[in-house]
Amino acid sequence: MTPRQALARLFEGVRADTADYGVLRDLLEQQFAAALAHRSEEITAVVERILELTATLSARSKERTQLAALILGGKRSSISMRDISARLPANARKTFDAAWQRLESLVRECKRLNARNAHLLMTQRDIMQRVLGTEADTYAPA
Repeated sequence: MTPRQALARLFEGVRADTADYGVLRDLLEQQFAAALAHRSEEITAVVERILELTATLSARSKERTQLAALILGGKRSSISMRDISARLPANARKTFDAAWQRLESLVRECKRLNARNAHLLMTQRDIMQRVLGTEADTYAPA
């Protein structure tokens, strides 16, 4: 694969990740709503979809690192999208930077929503343990 082809593939991956992080955001909202309503079957179904989607996102992230190394001409100890952006012509740089910033924003939002959901689920678990009179560390997450 040529550096030009790698760059096109990297752009494709950023666009695909942006779409998938939008889906992930929606799934995290569904998970939160299901947790608030104590709909355990729905929570389980949503978690399965989240796990599938995050596996896809993780694979694309690894590919992006490999593509960036190819574009930059070899392996480096640290590769940043700023390095990729700096190699682009001005008009392509603007498009790439906007796409990358949008993706980063969605990633931050999904991390925030995930932390919110985890807090809710752990709080619900703690309440149930108190109600049932079980010890707090009996089913502590690993």
